[in-house]
Amino acid sequence: MFRNLIICLSLLISCISQSFAQNTRNLEKELEELKSIKDTVVLNQKIAELALGSEEDIKLLSQFGLAQGWPASKWEELASKRLTKEERKKNEVQNKFYKEKDLNKKIAILAEMEKNFPKEKYGYNYALLARDFAMAGNFKKAMACLQKTKGEDRSMAWAQLALVNDPNISKQLALRIDQNLLQKNLPKAEKLMLLNVKRFLFEQKEDYKNAAILAKEAMNLNPNPSQNEIDHYNILLSKSGNYRAAFPALEKMINKETEDEEIKSEYKKAYQFMYPNRDAKAHLDSIGNSRVKQYEAKYKNYNGENLIKEKAPEFELLDVNGNAVSLQDFKDKIMVLDFWATWCMPCKAALPGMQLLVDKYRNDPEVKFLFIHTKEITGESFSKVRDQSLAYFKSHDFTLPLYIDLKDKDTKKNKVADRFKVAGIPHKLIIDRNGFIRYSGVGFPGSTAELAAEMGAIIETVKKLN
Repeated sequence: MFRNLIICLSLLISCISQSFAQNTRNLEKELEELKSIKDTVVLNQKIAELALGSEEDIKLLSQFGLAQGWPASKWEELASKRLTKEERKKNEVQNKFYKEKDLNKKIAILAEMEKNFPKEKYGYNYALLARDFAMAGNFKKAMACLQKTKGEDRSMAWAQLALVNDPNISKQLALRIDQNLLQKNLPKAEKLMLLNVKRFLFEQKEDYKNAAILAKEAMNLNPNPSQNEIDHYNILLSKSGNYRAAFPALEKMINKETEDEEIKSEYKKAYQFMYPNRDAKAHLDSIGNSRVKQYEAKYKNYNGENLIKEKAPEFELLDVNGNAVSLQDFKDKIMVLDFWATWCMPCKAALPGMQLLVDKYRNDPEVKFLFIHTKEITGESFSKVRDQSLAYFKSHDFTLPLYIDLKDKDTKKNKVADRFKVAGIPHKLIIDRNGFIRYSGVGFPGSTAELAAEMGAIIETVKKLN
């Protein structure tokens, strides 16, 4: 129960923009109303009501908690309010199990749980113990714990063991998998799982040729392999150097407007192999620009229906050299702000489209872009955030102007994001030359070309405003 609740909360936290966009209620408005409550008694009463409310109430409360920077203890307190007395007791023992570092004591706690709550299933706990013993170098005990798992928990146990970064453990694991695969009448589902774990081990060693062979064998066991399995198999073919075999499938994925960076990277290499006298990057850019033009036709008659007019707050950011910049430094300019973070997958997915915009307006002195890294992991320094961001930009050939919005030491909030009322990221804002916010949007539409076309149409409309 505890694990399911935490998973649900995690999903809510990680899918900020999507959950807001899909609600029938105006949760953004409700969030601002919640933030505006100054009376702590009234606020705590409202929080207590939401904690016991509907799924949408929990989404709203999750947003508020993230914006306020709640500690783990606060999340646990809220979670406990939705549990019965019996469930709370079980969670207390589960928490004790999760926090214990001594493996012998951990086993004793698990034995206590099995005795006091015999109707519960503990495969997940044994999967974690399998990982812990493997990390401690005790493969025998790790496998003993794995044998106590079934179904999805067994799959998780194998996956946990595969993730242990120990060459000796990986070697023993591969041998044990080979032994299991030789068993007669091995259930197809278990064989499929073992093949995929072994494939992963080969990938970890960058042995993509054998990884591709295993991926193909796994696909042959499945009468209806998923598109993700097919895509990954072709990526492995490409990584193994078999570009000729992988190219048709990779090209098909590119033509379907995939946003997968790994697919794009492998297609680029395969294209260069197939056509050595052509420029692969120029080819991909041409495809991207062609799609942008298609979407530009869609936004040709854009009339500013989603524009707003709110006075932009004063702010102070740090550039990559650690120098402070403010709103006044961009006076009489049209500013495009993109709040993002290196840990945020939708943020990174949106960057190729934003790069197209930056390229389009590179020689336009009136339009300035600010890619503002915010909501960094607690404790990370300016230099670490800057270096990680710049390294990510370099690895993807991005030439985006980077700025840093660090947490305030006292309030624990990212000052600039807080002033612009940024709850979820990616969050894009466009400020006109008179200092008014004219556009505010959260999330990523899923298409690089459409993002570039839509944002371009908005920028052009804002440029025409007085």
